[in-house]
Amino acid sequence: MPPTGRRRSTRDRPAKAPLSERAVVDAALEILRSQGLSAVSMRRVAAALDTGPASLYVYFPHREGLLRAMQDRVFAQVGLETAVDAARWRVQLHALLDRMRDTLAAHPGIALTAIAEPPTSEAGLRLLENLLGILLAGGLAPQDAAWAADTLATLVNHAAIEADARDGGHPDRAAGLRRHFAAQSPDRFPLVTAHAAQLVSGDPDERFHVAVDAVVDGMLARTARR
Repeated sequence: MPPTGRRRSTRDRPAKAPLSERAVVDAALEILRSQGLSAVSMRRVAAALDTGPASLYVYFPHREGLLRAMQDRVFAQVGLETAVDAARWRVQLHALLDRMRDTLAAHPGIALTAIAEPPTSEAGLRLLENLLGILLAGGLAPQDAAWAADTLATLVNHAAIEADARDGGHPDRAAGLRRHFAAQSPDRFPLVTAHAAQLVSGDPDERFHVAVDAVVDGMLARTARR
């Protein structure tokens, strides 16, 4: 047994896993899941990897670069619709957007990065290619399909952020909003008070699907008017 106070030999310590870009992103995503986006810093990621922040700059010159790599990893997890079918395009559209929303919701904070910095990586472009293919198969004109893709991506991001807010301690928000709307003065807000139930009705999936269909149906009508 070594004498008290003797420093432990580095040869006795478990070997650290080799540092790599993948290891850095893995550590950053773990911090994201456990502590949130604001906790992801070069210093904290380095500490999780038992190294110094300077070691991370070999792979990422700044935090924004790391966030983009995290975003890319998350978007790469979304399964694509591999065989776009014009007879089933709307079903495929909902399936793809549901997977996008659910994947983002499982990584709270990534949707915020996508709003601030739209994904332009390989994974992001594959998703955009797939989404455009489905919309074009549905009969949208190219310009309408492009604008619809942009609007639908925004809906996905906000649905993921909303899902994170519900999981973060606001499960009864709809009921609270309904009570708040119904309690207003009917003289000042006759429509809000009369339709309080309708304003908050539907579960998150239903509301999301209605919003998706509203965008698509509007763009289909726009295409038909040309």
